[in-house]
Amino acid sequence: MIKRVSLVLVFLTFSLALYSQNVLYVYGDVAADGSIPSGDKKPFHQMRLNDEGRLGMSGFKKALEEVKMNISEVYDQDIRFTKNYLKDIDVVILASNQRMFDTSEAKAVKVWVENGGGLVIWSDSAFGGDYKEVGVDNPIGRDSDNSISEQFGMYFLTDNGAGNYLVKNYTENHFLNNFNKKGGIKFRGEGVSFVRTSKPAKVLAKAQEGGLGGKLRVNKIDGVFNDKTDASLSIAEIKKGRVIGLFDRNLFWNAGAGTQLSHSDNKEFTQRMIIWAAQVENEARIIENTNTKKLENFPPEISISKELLKDGKTLEIKTVITDNDEDGIDADISWKQLKGPATAIFENNNPNTTEPTIRLPQKGEYVFQARINDGEFNFRRSVSVIRD
Repeated sequence: MIKRVSLVLVFLTFSLALYSQNVLYVYGDVAADGSIPSGDKKPFHQMRLNDEGRLGMSGFKKALEEVKMNISEVYDQDIRFTKNYLKDIDVVILASNQRMFDTSEAKAVKVWVENGGGLVIWSDSAFGGDYKEVGVDNPIGRDSDNSISEQFGMYFLTDNGAGNYLVKNYTENHFLNNFNKKGGIKFRGEGVSFVRTSKPAKVLAKAQEGGLGGKLRVNKIDGVFNDKTDASLSIAEIKKGRVIGLFDRNLFWNAGAGTQLSHSDNKEFTQRMIIWAAQVENEARIIENTNTKKLENFPPEISISKELLKDGKTLEIKTVITDNDEDGIDADISWKQLKGPATAIFENNNPNTTEPTIRLPQKGEYVFQARINDGEFNFRRSVSVIRD
């Protein structure tokens, strides 16, 4: 009996050692129309860890578990940040939260960071509801983050609605870019909230479009874009602790709009981000899928449907790309206009999505082409529509 108990204790100790840092993921609850909580309405972009759908975060959770992180989630309305609440947590992620944290909570977080805590924050206007209903200018998600982040020199701006960005250049060699500031690690975002950065924080990656066409601008609410302070990625080392401010959340999705976890180096960036915040910079923890290039890549099946909405001037396109191989490569897509009486307007200036919404400013025939890349395979598909 004693031997059996000892074996159980050894097993439990080994199991706990597998997950050596505790990560708390804070999510919120808002309906598309901005109702908080969503109540009997469907939650909008909640980004739950066990959600395996397109906009879920199950891949994000798995990526952190691969690098020995014990990650759990909590609803923002169910907690208060206090010294006692934070004492056993190594990293806090402010994910899809809306609740305004009060000054005593902000102070508790600051003390916790100073004593060695790691804080990761990203923002998006969608944390206040669907921009089609509440507008891209809504400040709810931003204000929730800023109630905590401002004390560390990071102020999240309002969503700029300006399309896709590829971050590949940094201000210095750092663990987050694999000590290569010129493209060591690349990550993508879409429809972003730049981080206006001041001391004690510093800019690690400036705002940059990286060839994906996202305009370098800020929402008019935030004044004029400043390329010295408006960052894609900011960091701060506060006494014993660390803080990260990131311009977008789409790069963490299973299969989200514009970008997702499998694009660029998004997964490795995710793992490095949490490892750095937890102060356990061990390259051996980074999981690299060395088998992906050895696996056979088959061309995907592509189907495209279109709908001209009742207003007669808004085109919605839905693209389904079915890729049944196991090479680990997800197809990229980008749309361009080939023909039309006027320049069409892609919603959020985002042509890098499987489901673009396009405004047709004048009557006439329009033709749009999708460019789809899946490893060595490249495809072109066209869609035409007539606005009467």
